Amino acid sequence: MQRTTLGRVNRIASLAVLPVMLLAILAFSRQAQRQSTATPPTEGLLVVAGLRTDQLTLLDLARQTSASLALPAAPHELATIQNRLYVTLTRADLLAEIDPHAPGLLRLLSLDGRPHGLAASPSGPVLYITLGDANALVALDAASLRELDRWPTGQTPHAVAIAQGIPHLAAARADRVETVRPTGGTSAPAGRLPETIAALPDAVVAASYLDGNLHIYHPVTLQPNATLHLGGGPVRVIPLDHHTVAVALQQADRVAIVDLAAAKIVRLLDVPARPDGLCLSPSGAYLAVASNGDSSVTVFQTSHWRIAARLQVPQGPGACLWLPG
Repeated sequence: MQRTTLGRVNRIASLAVLPVMLLAILAFSRQAQRQSTATPPTEGLLVVAGLRTDQLTLLDLARQTSASLALPAAPHELATIQNRLYVTLTRADLLAEIDPHAPGLLRLLSLDGRPHGLAASPSGPVLYITLGDANALVALDAASLRELDRWPTGQTPHAVAIAQGIPHLAAARADRVETVRPTGGTSAPAGRLPETIAALPDAVVAASYLDGNLHIYHPVTLQPNATLHLGGGPVRVIPLDHHTVAVALQQADRVAIVDLAAAKIVRLLDVPARPDGLCLSPSGAYLAVASNGDSSVTVFQTSHWRIAARLQVPQGPGACLWLPG
């Protein structure tokens, strides 16, 4: 691993920050106009990764302003620790540390092996990063960006999540989910091409893109609890509360809301083409869905699942993260 020099980072940052007006301030769809009880979001900072534009778009919903931050390569996954934003730049073999409120690029760290999945430990300032070509999971100290540990994984580890303090990952080409522990991990089948994984207090869920299934496991042991067929190419899953998840169905242009206790789809949300990023607002009152094929973000009010806003963003949005203001 090798850090870029601070001078180089500062030169990149000074050229990259381009404040702009909010691209589409709470532009309602026809459905939202008919459903006047949906309240537009005014909380937090919504960060959207631009896969085709090599930049982040940062939407300050309280101030109704926006900024864009250019990066050395396309941003893939996002995580936050102590007011810092961390971004994997897969095609450049880099991890970026960003001040999201400036916004500004603070540090770049070289990580050979195509860094992709990213998760922050809730118990300490540790980042877990999957290396898709190196078939490994790396733990970094967030303060120093020093490597703490490294573990081998199944082929092409993609997403990673932390359950009960233990990293769980989806090994996409190995068709399985895995836990990583110093004393030895566990694994379980996860259908064909599992690309996403999420952790809840009493469950870990992974979705297999090619067969369209959502797999529900007991944390740590990975004992299978249930499998639910969703179809539609599930590409990302996030928790909404202790027993409910949202799943982006990229081929179906929908988001499924799933009750894990009942192993049942409780709602299907229609969204623009190729939904990808999912992020919950700090209060939990809104769910944002980034649509890669439409270059837009649809915001739903979670109390009744009506559209509260449609925001236009630069071409090809992927992951998103909704930070406190």
